[in-house]
Amino acid sequence: MARHRSPAPRGDDDTGPHGGVPTALAIVHPGLEDLLLDELVALGVDARPSEGGIAFAATPEALAQVHAWSWIAGEVRVRLGRARASSLDELATGVRALPWSRYVHPHQPVEVEISSHGSRLRRGPAVERKVALAIGDALRGPRIAGGRAPREPVRVHVRVVDDRATLSIDASGDRLHRRGWRTDAARAPLRENLAAAVLVAAGWKPGERLVDPMCGSGTFPIEAARRAAGLPPRTGWTHAFERWPGHDPKPLKKALSRRPAAVPTPILGADRDARALTASTANARRAGVDKGMTLLQAALAELDPPASTGLLVANPPYGKRVAPAADIERTWSAYGRVIAERWLGWRVAVVAPDPRLLGRIHPEMRVVLRFVHGGIPVVVGRLDSR
Repeated sequence: MARHRSPAPRGDDDTGPHGGVPTALAIVHPGLEDLLLDELVALGVDARPSEGGIAFAATPEALAQVHAWSWIAGEVRVRLGRARASSLDELATGVRALPWSRYVHPHQPVEVEISSHGSRLRRGPAVERKVALAIGDALRGPRIAGGRAPREPVRVHVRVVDDRATLSIDASGDRLHRRGWRTDAARAPLRENLAAAVLVAAGWKPGERLVDPMCGSGTFPIEAARRAAGLPPRTGWTHAFERWPGHDPKPLKKALSRRPAAVPTPILGADRDARALTASTANARRAGVDKGMTLLQAALAELDPPASTGLLVANPPYGKRVAPAADIERTWSAYGRVIAERWLGWRVAVVAPDPRLLGRIHPEMRVVLRFVHGGIPVVVGRLDSR
C-alpha cells in the first residue's frame, strides 16, 4: 500500500512552465493520489503531488506514457498559465497572451468550464463567453496548414481564486476511466479506474489467481485480464492531445509498443444474475480478453473455490440502488460465513459503504483505501490469507 504524502504547497512552479515545458496535472478521485503517484513514478514519469492530483512536466513523452499506461488517472490537464481576473476585460487580456496556437486550431470549437472562489467574477456564463472570445482573438491569423480544424471541441478549464485565474487545457478528451469496451453495464458498476485502484491496493499483480464472485459487468476480471495480457487500459481511443496543432504521433506509438510481457493468470468471474453474465461476456469480448478468463453463473455460496489460492475481490450490493438497507447487514454476514468456511488461505478485498460492514466479512479486515463512488463514500477492506 502506498504511503500517505501531504499535498505540495501551491505556487507558480505548480502552474507555470518548467524550462519552457508546461505542467500537466493528472486528476484522480480523492483518496487515490498516492496510488497514482506510485504508478506514474513506476512508468518513469517525474511526478509529484499537487493540489487536485499529480503534477508532471507535460513533455510529449510523458503525456504519451501517462495516456498509454495509467490505469488509475481520471484525466490529464495541461496548465497554460495564469491571468489577473479583477474584471472580465483584465481576464481577457491575460487569456489572449497565452500560447493557444500550440493547442487549438483556428475555428475549432472551444468549451470553457469555470470554477470560482472568492472572485468578483460571479457570472459563470459571462466569464465562459469572455474566455472563449479571447481565445478566438488569440488565434486570428493565417489558417494552419493541414486542412480543416477538428470537429471535436477543446475543453478549457478556468479556476478563479480571488482575482487570479489559472487556465488549463484538457489533454485527454473523454475521461480516462472509459476504456472503450464497457457498453453493457450491470447495476451500480464500479468505474474502471477505481477497480484498477482496488486491485493495486489489494496487492494483486499479474500471475496471481483472481476470483470475483459478484462480477456484474465484469470490471474486475476484465481490468485484471487486460493487465495480465500486457494490453493497455484503453482500446480504440483518440486523446485530445493527439489533435493539437503540430502533434507528433511517434511518442505515443513508441509508448504503446513497449507492452509488458503477458503473464499467464487464472481469472474467474461469477454472478448469480444471468443478465450480468451476458453483459460481462459481451464486455470481455470487446476488450479482447474473453479467452483469458472464465465466466460462470453462480452465487457466492454455490461457487467452488479453485484448488490453488489467490485474491478474492468483490464489490457486493449496497445502497438503495441495489439492496434495501435492512437487508445489507444480514447479506454481508452471510458473505462472511461463506468466505470463512470455504475460502481459507485466500486474500480477500471488498468494497464497502461502511467500515463496519467489513467486520461482517471478517473481524480482521483492515481498511486500505477510501474514495467516493456514485456519491457514496466507500472503503476498501483487505484481509490477508489466514
